[in-house]
Amino acid sequence: MVVNLDKVSAEFSQKILELIGESVKKDKTVISNNIEKICTSTLGVIQEQGLYAGFLFLLSKSGDKEKQKEQLSIEEFISCGVTFYLINLFNIKELKEIGCSYLKEDLKSPVDINNYKSDLLKHVNVLTTDLKKLLLIKSLFEQTLIYTRYGAKALNVSAEQA
Repeated sequence: MVVNLDKVSAEFSQKILELIGESVKKDKTVISNNIEKICTSTLGVIQEQGLYAGFLFLLSKSGDKEKQKEQLSIEEFISCGVTFYLINLFNIKELKEIGCSYLKEDLKSPVDINNYKSDLLKHVNVLTTDLKKLLLIKSLFEQTLIYTRYGAKALNVSAEQA
């Protein structure tokens, strides 16, 4: 199985960057610096502590189950968004073929993440038992977060110059 990590990471990075401009609690708007901060922190946790710890970190910052988008802080919304798109990486063809997929009918947007915290952690825990899968997923997530971090930084520079 050959996965073009670069292409997949770039595509999912772009999806995360599309969170820029979203309006959340008290009409605050997500800016690139917000995304850069969360992605940098998440990347550090994944690299230092592992994949499971990365998800624990994101889910600890994602808010409560009952909240709607308009009730989430910027940090909560971005944490939900990053988690949502990282989870969707499990569903790319190459990862589906090796049994990594995570399909939930009700999981249609970032704010739905908070309804699946326990289930998601169980899924990630199972994936961590297979070293080959774990290393592939970890590489894919790291690359996606790196691209997102630099993408956010690049978009922030252009916003400042405008």
